[in-house]
Amino acid sequence: MWRLLFCAGLLLAGNAWAGANDVMVDKVWVRESVPGQTSVTVQMNLSVTKAARLLSVSSPVAAAGEIQSVVMRHKKLQTGTVDSLKLPAHSTTIFGTRGMYLTLVGLNQPLNAGDRVPVTLVIEVAGKKQTVNTEAAVKALELSYKHYNDPTVKDHR
Repeated sequence: MWRLLFCAGLLLAGNAWAGANDVMVDKVWVRESVPGQTSVTVQMNLSVTKAARLLSVSSPVAAAGEIQSVVMRHKKLQTGTVDSLKLPAHSTTIFGTRGMYLTLVGLNQPLNAGDRVPVTLVIEVAGKKQTVNTEAAVKALELSYKHYNDPTVKDHR
């Protein structure tokens, strides 16, 4: 009974588990889109207990998914798409910060605040591919500059 309640609580919290607790995905969200927007960044925490490799990301709301890395080269930020991402054992990778991003490209519908977007990850753990299905909450777009904490930046709304 407790096991059933625990699993139900995890699902309600927006977590997705794979295998024998090898992979955990939580805090999955995207920002709502604006007219003409063709891509969106998926924010999430991806935790693994065993060494793994993230092979792909996809969603039915987009034509493709990309794993992107942003690095500083020659004093300029450069974005590049990577084929896969190594995930060390007992680690948590935070996508959307620190230079690692999951991007859904070729949006085929608008994303509205309050919607839920299905997201699928393919992860290789111990030589076996696992599919992890989760949902990203669509959060409202913030149109304020106040969060920059810079007195020279003004909110022009």
